[in-house]
Amino acid sequence: MMLSRYAKKYSKFIVGQLLFATIWVLSQLAIPRLMVDIIDRGIMVNDMSEIVNRGLLMLLATVVNIISLLISLYFLTRVTAGIARDLRGDLFEKIIDWSKETRGSFSNSTLVTRTVNDVKQVSILIDLFLRKIFTLTITVIGAVIIAFSIDVKMASIILIIIPIIFILALRLTTKALPKYSRIRKAIDRMNQRFRENVTGIRVVKAFNKSEYETKMFREATEEACQSNVQAESTMMLLSPLVLFFTNILILILLYAGGVRSVVGTVTMGALIGLIEYAIMALNNIQQFAAIITIFPRSKVSIDRIQEVLSKEEVLRIEEKTPDLEENLLRFENVDFYYPNSTAAVLHDIHFDLQKGETKAIIGSTGSGKSTLVRLLMRDYDAYRGQITYNGQDIKSLSNAEINQTVTHIPQTTFLFSGTIRENLQTGKKDATDEEIWEVLDDVQMGDFFRQTKEGLDFYIAQNAVNLSGGQKQRISIARGLIRETDYYIFDDCFSALDYSTEKKVREAIQQRLSDKGVLVIAQRVATVKEADEILVIENGNIVGKGTHQELEKQCLVYQEIILSQKSINGGEER
Repeated sequence: MMLSRYAKKYSKFIVGQLLFATIWVLSQLAIPRLMVDIIDRGIMVNDMSEIVNRGLLMLLATVVNIISLLISLYFLTRVTAGIARDLRGDLFEKIIDWSKETRGSFSNSTLVTRTVNDVKQVSILIDLFLRKIFTLTITVIGAVIIAFSIDVKMASIILIIIPIIFILALRLTTKALPKYSRIRKAIDRMNQRFRENVTGIRVVKAFNKSEYETKMFREATEEACQSNVQAESTMMLLSPLVLFFTNILILILLYAGGVRSVVGTVTMGALIGLIEYAIMALNNIQQFAAIITIFPRSKVSIDRIQEVLSKEEVLRIEEKTPDLEENLLRFENVDFYYPNSTAAVLHDIHFDLQKGETKAIIGSTGSGKSTLVRLLMRDYDAYRGQITYNGQDIKSLSNAEINQTVTHIPQTTFLFSGTIRENLQTGKKDATDEEIWEVLDDVQMGDFFRQTKEGLDFYIAQNAVNLSGGQKQRISIARGLIRETDYYIFDDCFSALDYSTEKKVREAIQQRLSDKGVLVIAQRVATVKEADEILVIENGNIVGKGTHQELEKQCLVYQEIILSQKSINGGEER
């Protein structure tokens, strides 16, 4: 079982918790037994010394009870918090290493729910098992044993009730389990709807869809609410049934005890003790019945976590071939289909990128540029053909090896909350302030941060709301430039820059990466015109190759792109 694997690490704490929990239960069980002796051996016969002696033992039992409880709770906290931390760490590590194709099996909202809510549910289960289920079980067994030591006939009545309650709990729990599974799925859908609306709030408002999206979110929450009501309606029957049988048992014990006390076969202390242990046993069973409602939910959560942890990476790492000692990135006759699609997105793509060379790929929206980049980063595998880095098939490289070979700077910028220094050091962990200033100057951001009083300690807020789109894009470029890799992919990452700034940044990149392989993906002609070779892509096919001047004369698609951009920019090619 998954949890047993994680629990092994905390076996010493678990043993300590169980040991002190046992001491806590035994000290608790001793108190009513001592009270029986006080009544029968002390009060009934006026023996003051017996009352004092048993009273001191009760006080000692109470002190032991409190101390053992505190120690057991300390050990319990170490176990539950530690396992929750390890589970979340393993889930995050698993998810972060997945390719895009593998990650496509789960929505972002369900991954968040599983990492946060489901792990919390498992943590609650561990807490309940070690702190409640274990102690409740010992308490019930101990109470029954001591009751038998007081009076066998009357204690036998307790044993009749216990199996009835357990059977009821088992049947109701089995019935509720599939309903709790539906709850988790409904919560996933609710989280997804909420996440989409918060992320796309501007679009929602721009298209006046607030009322519609509110309605859809309310429907999602209503679905979660109804699923929860159905599950809880089943389990809520348990506590009243337990309470009913508890009251019946107490009435029987009072009647039988009263009859037997009249004839002198049961003492007053024994009768009170039997009732105490009966109430203790059945109260604990009632708690057990209430707690058992957590198990269906926890079982669903464990299964959902296990589903993520056991998910195998779709893209296998193959055995490395002998290094061909090629200092180039190669796309060789590559075709690609997205999963569950029959339409090819890329057709027979072939090109080489050597170190010290700059190549560019230009095409309209939907032409296949982004898909090509995804293949280069191995988010997916090519359907046919081969992609190699320095002679090694990309399929033989791990994600870490690919990221050590190539730097991808995407169009969509993401900056971490923190200082500008911390953000750039995610690109190069040991980057010095001098290196950071140098790369900020390359992207025309050095002067901006020098003018702030914080300098490199300038704090970037969540979602970088204190920076403009162009500033965010330039910092993203700087974070990529500070890395040391063989190849750099600039994936339409100049789109938010004005023409003058873009030109300065491109010139700095050309000088900085003169000995590296540079691949520029863009829609603007001005961005690619200085490249050593430009590939024109349309509908997944390369329809033109050459320099800007060659394509301007020979490639109809490239000519159309130039004309369309000139018309937009008033006759100026940008």
